[in-house]
Amino acid sequence: MASLNPVTAFDVAQDLQQGIARGLSVPGARLESERSISQRLGTSRVTVREGLKLLEAEGVIYRSNRRGWYLTPARILYDPSRSAFFMDLLAGQGVTPFSRVLDQQTINADAPLAAQMGVSPGEPLLFLSRVRGAEDRPLCLDQVWLRSALLPGIAERNLEPSVSAVLREHYGQDYSRQTLNIRASTLTSAQAETLLAPVGYSCIRIDRLVRDGAGQVVECDTEIWRHEALQLSMDISPGH
Repeated sequence: MASLNPVTAFDVAQDLQQGIARGLSVPGARLESERSISQRLGTSRVTVREGLKLLEAEGVIYRSNRRGWYLTPARILYDPSRSAFFMDLLAGQGVTPFSRVLDQQTINADAPLAAQMGVSPGEPLLFLSRVRGAEDRPLCLDQVWLRSALLPGIAERNLEPSVSAVLREHYGQDYSRQTLNIRASTLTSAQAETLLAPVGYSCIRIDRLVRDGAGQVVECDTEIWRHEALQLSMDISPGH
């Protein structure tokens, strides 16, 4: 006979939340399997998965492709209006960062990118793609387009750890003039593969244009963050 009070997705989420509160799982640890939860609570795996997705939407847990569900570590506190170096930012929050170049090549600006950067279509740009994260967990896919004409020798620099550090040290870029656009998005197939997440997984997209003292765009940057990894935190001065 069917139960008069069947277990719901909310019940599953509440059970897991209570276990987390009691310290049954620690940040970064893998949760028990969907099958185990299903058997323990006497409900279907469909219901279990819906309950897990409720916690995922809140950023309490996250999925790693083909690896299971994990309790989310503390979010990275990030002020995108400042040019703090990624490696220093994460190290300052007690985690071990990594940055790895996926692709670096000279491309010609297509019409949409040229319009965005205020350059002529076909202008050579240095394109850089990196995956960045904490410990062994990828958190962010970073894609950068740099104006080679304004940054002579940029392709020969080591850009893997920090583009902003190179531009500050070698080209006098102070990052005082930036345009930021931040929005929710979902991962494409290629992005999901890089970030070890399902296709369509929620993410935070940060688009940035960086200008030099003359007002020319020197850098166009797109950061794609796993949604549960990031907390945006900005200090706003009076009058701004």
